[in-house]
Amino acid sequence: MKRTDNLKHKVLFSIPVASHSTAIATVKPLPPQRKITGHKQTDAYLWVLDVIKTNEPAHLDSAEEALNKLKITPKEAQKRYSDYLMASGANPMKIVFSTMNIDDPAAYLRGARKNIEKAAKVRAVFSTYEAALEDTEAEKRIKASEQYIDDHFWGWTTSERKAKSISGSRMFEIDDQRRASVNGYCDALPEPETLSDVVREFEYWDWLYGVRDVAYRELGDEYGYSEHHESVSDRENYLEKLLATIKPVSRQEAIDVCKWVLDNELLNDLGERTNSIILNLVGECG
Repeated sequence: MKRTDNLKHKVLFSIPVASHSTAIATVKPLPPQRKITGHKQTDAYLWVLDVIKTNEPAHLDSAEEALNKLKITPKEAQKRYSDYLMASGANPMKIVFSTMNIDDPAAYLRGARKNIEKAAKVRAVFSTYEAALEDTEAEKRIKASEQYIDDHFWGWTTSERKAKSISGSRMFEIDDQRRASVNGYCDALPEPETLSDVVREFEYWDWLYGVRDVAYRELGDEYGYSEHHESVSDRENYLEKLLATIKPVSRQEAIDVCKWVLDNELLNDLGERTNSIILNLVGECG
């Protein structure tokens, strides 16, 4: 009998469809105007860029109009701001990063429109950004697992806990021990039956990361979402092994998964595990 996708897995790890309005409840306030360089046109230019970076649809058209009204060119503004930072004794690297691409306001506008589109998609699925940060059903099941580990210092020796530090190969050793202990949370999550199941779950966790990164930024965290809980990383480590052991159900699935793996940078840098994944797939392709 031909193997098919695990329907329970498919239900749990399918990316939700849009079901909410994307209307925005409140308009983000304009950023305060600041006297930075002391040169009015330069400071005005920098402020308009700050307005664009709010990713607020209500401000975008006005910001674009304001750019067209400024007398200073983007290149001139970049040069004046760079000179100001240098005269202020700023670190050379800070000058580079602070002035990078500010001579290209069109790129700022494109980025803002793209971010606005991403934010709308988050609202369409979750209604609010706060809801996007709540545990999904898959995460709830992991946390309910008898194997669940939420101790950052799990596996650390008494001396390591006291020093609050581990390094080098010891870090990988503990990761391996923890992953062996939780066994991919197979007790809590439905088992992938096909390679398509595995790919679906990888894409689900990647989608969830992207959603939360948008939500964090929209809620005012400039650094975005740092990373999933390490339990998700442990689950993905388990999925990597399945890519090398589950046999394709058809030649087409092997081809499709081959293409997906080759397009996935993270899976291209796993050494022998990457080789094992490719060999598992290529064996069916040939």
